Amino acid sequence: MLAVGLKGGTFLQLVRQRLVGWVAPRAVTVPFRLTVAVVLLGLQILVAIHSGDRFNARFNAAPGSPPHFKHPATDWAPTNWDRLIVSRWDTGNYIELGLRGYQYCPPRGPTLPIHAPGCNLAFYPTYGLFGRYVARLTGLPIDFAMWAISLVSSFVFLFLWTGKDLTSRLGLAETYLALLFFNAYTTGYCLVMVQTEPLTLVLALGAFVAFARRHRLLGAVLAGAASGVRVTGIAIGFAFAAGLFWELLRTRPRTIGPWLRAALLAIVGVSGQLILMAYHAHRFGDPLTYIHAHGLLFHHEHAGLGALLPPDPNLIEASIDYPLHEGLWLAAALLWFVLGHREALHRFPVAEQAFWYVSYLATVGIATVGMMPMALAGMSRYLLLALPMFFAMAAVMRPRPLLALIWLAMSAWHFWNIDICTYTGGMGDHVLMVCHTPHWVRH
Repeated sequence: MLAVGLKGGTFLQLVRQRLVGWVAPRAVTVPFRLTVAVVLLGLQILVAIHSGDRFNARFNAAPGSPPHFKHPATDWAPTNWDRLIVSRWDTGNYIELGLRGYQYCPPRGPTLPIHAPGCNLAFYPTYGLFGRYVARLTGLPIDFAMWAISLVSSFVFLFLWTGKDLTSRLGLAETYLALLFFNAYTTGYCLVMVQTEPLTLVLALGAFVAFARRHRLLGAVLAGAASGVRVTGIAIGFAFAAGLFWELLRTRPRTIGPWLRAALLAIVGVSGQLILMAYHAHRFGDPLTYIHAHGLLFHHEHAGLGALLPPDPNLIEASIDYPLHEGLWLAAALLWFVLGHREALHRFPVAEQAFWYVSYLATVGIATVGMMPMALAGMSRYLLLALPMFFAMAAVMRPRPLLALIWLAMSAWHFWNIDICTYTGGMGDHVLMVCHTPHWVRH
């Protein structure tokens, strides 16, 4: 029996070696990487459509009737903004901004017009305006145009993930394992949704790739664009600046030229945010219009370090107890990073390590400080931009396949039964009945 067991183990090891030997050289080729990106996006779309079946929701609930305003100056939201199964929750705000921008906002006054109909100041306008221009260029309805932006962004993002800039530093197996963890993460479905995550993610990873290949101006432009798409996007600008200045601190140039170039590139790296702040200051008299409007509208105007020190036990409890369990996902993000950051990042050059450390810390810090007064609402989506978290997961779990399988099972379960269920269900008590009550009251 022992001999049979040894032979069986040897056979399985031989099969594994041959399989790895066949896959490894192909996994770095462009056709293989393109195929992986297409397959992952296809699976995410199929899962989203299947999730809509729980609510008898078709992929397109109103063919031939795209989002539009009947009275654009007074309507709070466009009609049919959520006709697509991929258009839920914040999508309505981005479509609204894409359709009418700020043209119906009242003139500049002493206070922000956060409750004025036709004036949405609580969301970044960049994604919606980009969708408007794509719609004009292609003739697509604005929701399909914005979905196209998300799909193209996610496709390029997934393709860049498997490139040499990560595989040569993380390791081939770790790179693909991290990609698997990202897609199975509880909010991984955002890759195919009409949301800002896909555009921010491709700009963030593109900025790193440009930095790693020493295309400094391109990297700064990409980081700057990311900073103008969503509030945590500025973390990429900070990360890019950290990489630049860490590199200078190591080389210590004796002339002022390299320092000035780095400073200018650092400014370009947050230019999207600076441009938005400048416009808001001109149009509404407040460069922090987004922060103040979002805080007033969603009742977290006192967000800041004071919301964390000391932490409010009621908010911590709510972040765990609320249906999406955002507090638990933040705890997991911190735990995985602490356990795996050294192993995951030690093969990156030091300047690139600075990029990733600052991107992680800034993303998690901005999201935590901003959302703690709301019991960390949306945290699991914000964490998608904390890419080193997934690198750390892969570093910890690659030598522990059983742990990897357990984590994948837990994450995928929450993905399907909680997060994407809540997303595709949209707003209303029916979501509680379908997605959450069955787990509280066993049938």
